[in-house]
Amino acid sequence: MRNLVIFLALMCLHFSSYSQKKKTRPIPPPLPKSSMIEFSRDTLSLQQYALPILFQWKMNADTTLKPGTVFKELIKLTYGQTEVNGDYSLQPLTLKKTKPGKAVLENKIPKMITRIGYYDAEILNGVVILKGEKTMSLKIIYDKNKQLSHLKDLGNGAIYRHIPSEEQPVALPAQ
Repeated sequence: MRNLVIFLALMCLHFSSYSQKKKTRPIPPPLPKSSMIEFSRDTLSLQQYALPILFQWKMNADTTLKPGTVFKELIKLTYGQTEVNGDYSLQPLTLKKTKPGKAVLENKIPKMITRIGYYDAEILNGVVILKGEKTMSLKIIYDKNKQLSHLKDLGNGAIYRHIPSEEQPVALPAQ
């Protein structure tokens, strides 16, 4: 009988602990509008083929490359067909690292060949996607002033710096 009373007391305590209301956390107050960040559309847009946006990547290291290894790439970003030019040599190539700010002397590269690839380009959610013989995904990076700074390849981490275009716009013939 004594065991039955103890058993019933434990059962009552057990069930009463589940029937208590659980405490809820209060909902935090909304953020003031001044601290909210306003997102704007990308400032990078695809241009005409006559006015491409150029990005360049160069290998900057003390190294010797095997024949056929790309050491410089240039992306001509346009709508329609985007060009990716990759420079490589048919002979082993020795490169020297250069410090930023110093003038870079162009070395004569023996048997240099430029491989040109054509891609379809689109910009989605701050990423440039180039589709062609292979697919490249490049994240758009902006500086503090919301100006285009560079592109970062999501596959290998290479950084393509924005460079000014030396190409002159193609004038339409007068009619």
